[in-house]
Amino acid sequence: MKKKPWVAWLWLLPAGAILVPFFVIPLCVVLRDSFYRDDPISFILPDFTFANYLRVLADDYYLSVFGNTLLIAAVVSVAALAIALPYAQYIARTSGTLRPVLLWITYLPLYVSVIMRAFGWMVITADRGMINSALLQLGLISEPIKLLYEAEGMTLAMLHRYLPLMVIPIVAGLVKLDTNLLKASANLGGTWWYGWRRITLPLAIPGMVAGTQLVFAGVLSDYVLPSLTGSTRFPMMSPVIFYEATTNTAWATASALGTIVLGIVGTMLVVSAIVIRRLMPWQSVNQ
Repeated sequence: MKKKPWVAWLWLLPAGAILVPFFVIPLCVVLRDSFYRDDPISFILPDFTFANYLRVLADDYYLSVFGNTLLIAAVVSVAALAIALPYAQYIARTSGTLRPVLLWITYLPLYVSVIMRAFGWMVITADRGMINSALLQLGLISEPIKLLYEAEGMTLAMLHRYLPLMVIPIVAGLVKLDTNLLKASANLGGTWWYGWRRITLPLAIPGMVAGTQLVFAGVLSDYVLPSLTGSTRFPMMSPVIFYEATTNTAWATASALGTIVLGIVGTMLVVSAIVIRRLMPWQSVNQ
């Protein structure tokens, strides 16, 4: 019996029932408000203008906030990738009960509230916290390093929060690796580096790209950790957007800032998809 073409669309209804009212429509409202005008009395006026974008992109303060946020997002993404790649490779090579245990260790931070994790890192990075106490006892420092309410401590907290999002996609790709291919490469004279570069790495690249996308976008939009562990001397984008919308009641300006962040994330996703399609064309082949 021939399937009716509209039957396939029925499977999209549950996702659409959630995405459209709670994601698509709010995004459209934010985009619309970004072209409106802030008013001290009416809060926002429906006056179509590009002034919000021009003011934001020409203001040194907002540009520094964008720079801070992009810098932290890049640092956390690179650090997460450097840690996740060997760890994910180790998980993929294990078998038996060890692999579920390692995966459980990876998943475990995701079950803890981000607020609790933020308070935990506030304790760890305090002047007499775990990190400074260990360094002092080892004699590596003579006085506590200022980490709490600094960009360095915030970066550590973000790395801990988003590291699982880098590990999981890489593991999903590496578990497909047939170890017999590595043995065959070695028997034919291939070095360890050659086998890793030509066999292991191609399977890991899609997960690396997906993990980088998740971590980068997550750091750009993170509000809790910059607010609780960061510093006003190093402002991040999400707290600034919240401040503009609530304290300054500049909803149009906040919408413009949020739209620019969404544009950055969208551009990053498109560029990474193009790059992986050029470097690994077989990944775009429909299964």
